[in-house]
Amino acid sequence: MIVSRVYSRYRHAMAILLTALAWAAAPARAERDCTAVPGIVGEIDSFLAQAAHAQGAGSGTMPIDAVLFGVTEIGPEDRQELDTRDRVQLQRRTASGGDYANRGPERITVEGIFAERETLFRLPELILGRYRLEPGGATLTYDPDHTVEVGERVLGIPFFMEVGRMSVSREKLAFYFSGNDGDEPDRCYKVE
Repeated sequence: MIVSRVYSRYRHAMAILLTALAWAAAPARAERDCTAVPGIVGEIDSFLAQAAHAQGAGSGTMPIDAVLFGVTEIGPEDRQELDTRDRVQLQRRTASGGDYANRGPERITVEGIFAERETLFRLPELILGRYRLEPGGATLTYDPDHTVEVGERVLGIPFFMEVGRMSVSREKLAFYFSGNDGDEPDRCYKVE
């Protein structure tokens, strides 16, 4: 009887672990498999315009919400935590790019809906990285020690992946998790 219960718990724990690992280690999706995210083209346009304006001026700021495109249904407590963060700072370093930074009083986890899925965003106290503007888009590359993590719950347990870089355009939003230096994103979304 005891052996049966232990074996049953072991199988249950292994099923949870394997499900989580399957999500976390999912292979990069081909562009044709991008998930559609309707209604975010305006948010993307606004982000790209604010970034271009800051680049042209030599520096600038934008609210943290400007980089959470398409995230809806953020609860009141998470909203309060987001509101404690400074504005995102952009500082031109080259003709086409520069540095970005965002600071808050502490690391927070924000829950919302993105691409019709419950999604978690873990923001460290300090977010740092570099941006590069290109025709019709931008690439954000996070400093490995100050990166944002995205996640979701699997059987109620939150699992996160560090974002190494993000590509943003009017057509596509692509996430490349840390360690993915290739051309195929780990998560790909069609901007609509």
